[in-house]
Amino acid sequence: MPEQLYDRIESGSAFTALSQIVAQLPEPFLLLGGWAVYVTVNESFTTEHGSPYLGSRDIDVCFRIDPGCSDSDLRTSTFSEALAAIQNIGYSPDGFCRYCKIIRRETGEIITEDDARNIPIHELFYLYIDMMVDKIHPKQKEVFGFSVLDEPLLGRVFEEGTGVMVNLDGVELLIPPPVMLLATKLRSIPNRQKDDKLVKDACDIYAILWHSPEPYPKIIADIHSQYPEDCKAGFNAITDEISEKAAHHLGIEKQRYRDIIKRLDKI
Repeated sequence: MPEQLYDRIESGSAFTALSQIVAQLPEPFLLLGGWAVYVTVNESFTTEHGSPYLGSRDIDVCFRIDPGCSDSDLRTSTFSEALAAIQNIGYSPDGFCRYCKIIRRETGEIITEDDARNIPIHELFYLYIDMMVDKIHPKQKEVFGFSVLDEPLLGRVFEEGTGVMVNLDGVELLIPPPVMLLATKLRSIPNRQKDDKLVKDACDIYAILWHSPEPYPKIIADIHSQYPEDCKAGFNAITDEISEKAAHHLGIEKQRYRDIIKRLDKI
């Protein structure tokens, strides 16, 4: 039986917040990360296991940036509008391109940073949204006042128009196609430091391979032809220990997990 990796209150609050957030953001943008995996694989995963796919605690979105645009165009870009929109609905800056709401676990109440200092940490959780771009503009720090996080792989999705339209609680939004979503996970997992993030990436890699709308052989063929080095690096990052933990949360046997991901190593 699958076992959620994250606290259900936290992932449930993140999912509720997600539909509120995406309705406020200027288009076009891509939902990525764990929630993009969720909407990609959940139908198939639920059919097989009788329970929803693993949720996430964070929300990740990506906007298109033209590195050659003028400073004034950058200041009025959809990314700039999105930063303002996120703050308008109560998220506070927390590092580079990361925004946060502090939530009281029992009541769901939004807590200010000052109030949080007087509340035991176990009574709170922090809901984060990471705002990213596909390309870095040379004047980004001068215009925004901080270094912007980028996800270069997703430039292709914007340029080629390959985003997949999905419906989230009545809100339509774009996510990367499975092979691009898989590529982002294979590229991120070798650099993960926290165990929970590493295990979640390992779960997501399996889920995209096995539970995507696209057939397993096609995804394997596409990822090898387009991102062979990421296949190798991503596969090597998934140790036996991580495989066992991922399999546990997915509700499958470790050998089943290894059988599905092993074709990343060679076709």
